[in-house]
Amino acid sequence: MGTIRRAIQLVTVLVVLASGVAVGQAAPGGRTGFWGAVGLGAGGESYDLRDGLGYSAQLYRPTFSLRLGGTIDQHVRLGGEMLSWINQNGDAIESLTSALFIGQLYPFGGSSGLYLKGGAGLGRNAVDFPDGSGAGDTGFAGLLGAGMEMRVGRRWYLNPTVDLVQHDYSGRGIDNYRERLVTFGMGILFQGGR
Repeated sequence: MGTIRRAIQLVTVLVVLASGVAVGQAAPGGRTGFWGAVGLGAGGESYDLRDGLGYSAQLYRPTFSLRLGGTIDQHVRLGGEMLSWINQNGDAIESLTSALFIGQLYPFGGSSGLYLKGGAGLGRNAVDFPDGSGAGDTGFAGLLGAGMEMRVGRRWYLNPTVDLVQHDYSGRGIDNYRERLVTFGMGILFQGGR
């Protein structure tokens, strides 16, 4: 757990330092056209069975994300995102996956890579076994997050992110339960356009 805390602290420091560097870096031609990003990170999953006990302790495991979309203007990007948390538990593989429509708002326009993100879509909580069997639930997923785009090439950016994802389900003999995932990630973003 100490290693995870240090990793979270390191990502936080990098985001803060990068925001100071990136504030003055306007992209030549600005944000335009197609964009895509792939990222890896660590995610803390917890669940609430809505039995009055609240959320469980967080279980940190690897996360993977893929985002694709288009640019509306210097302040808005729209797209889709797949975000997965994976935990190997003996022979079983537990996963928490979100398929979301997202919007990214850049409050400082072309002068900064800082953005706020929101999204909504479907969430899937599943357990799969090597023999091909498994069980899972599908429900509503919502996301709030933030990130920074730090230029490393003409069209390439490092992209540290922080996201909070909430899934709401009904199933598995329980009237309602929910899953929460807090992720800290680092990605590579490609910006098309001019």
